[in-house]
Amino acid sequence: MQFRRFHDAGIEAFRDYLHRLRSEPTLAPPWGMLTDDALSEPLHPPIAAEPEQFENRMAFARWLHDAAEAAKATIPRADPGFWAWLSLALFDQVCPADGNGRRKPGADARHIPDRANWQRRYRHLLANPFDVFMLHRDNPERAAVVLVNPLHKPGELTEQFTARTEIVSCPGTMALASHLYVDPTTKTRRRGASGKSARRFGKLMNQYTRTWDLPEIQPARFAEMLPGEFDRFKEAAQSQEVEAAS
Repeated sequence: MQFRRFHDAGIEAFRDYLHRLRSEPTLAPPWGMLTDDALSEPLHPPIAAEPEQFENRMAFARWLHDAAEAAKATIPRADPGFWAWLSLALFDQVCPADGNGRRKPGADARHIPDRANWQRRYRHLLANPFDVFMLHRDNPERAAVVLVNPLHKPGELTEQFTARTEIVSCPGTMALASHLYVDPTTKTRRRGASGKSARRFGKLMNQYTRTWDLPEIQPARFAEMLPGEFDRFKEAAQSQEVEAAS
């Protein structure tokens, strides 16, 4: 697959498809738009990659990063036309059809970055995991907490964390969240990881960043500082560490 970017006309044509899809949920994706020179153009320098079925957001981000590395090029992260084009190219994964061939695209911002409010790019189903991956590219596993879900289901916890720069950009915070909330065996989130627990975690991190140098604290040691309400997550993480070491 040769990566391209939509012109403004391509973005609007894709947006029109999303709007029609909401009232006609079995409407087929307009695949021809992807190579229509009137709507899009190849990236320069060129970047290409073989399409894959991605296990999760981490796998997608790594695939995109590796494609750019192989081409000795840079992903145009600030280009809405690129992300909109890639969303259509991977539409079967960001908006899969159910058993009856019906799709639920959700808000436009999940597929087309919001130009009016670029800070809300965390809502985009592809730009967001790639941004997180690049923030932690020295060790992407520390950000597993927001990268283990499927592309089309980032989940409430992902939105809560990635909407807050002070959390998602902090190595110590993300390593702790992944330590607590991700099962390293199944590579999935532990039950109860979102909702009240995640909101409480965010508030605590705001307090702790004023006191400690979070990037320097090891997750297991950091977890010991958390109040009792996090005990079940701490115990689950500790139990699996002991099991892995035995």
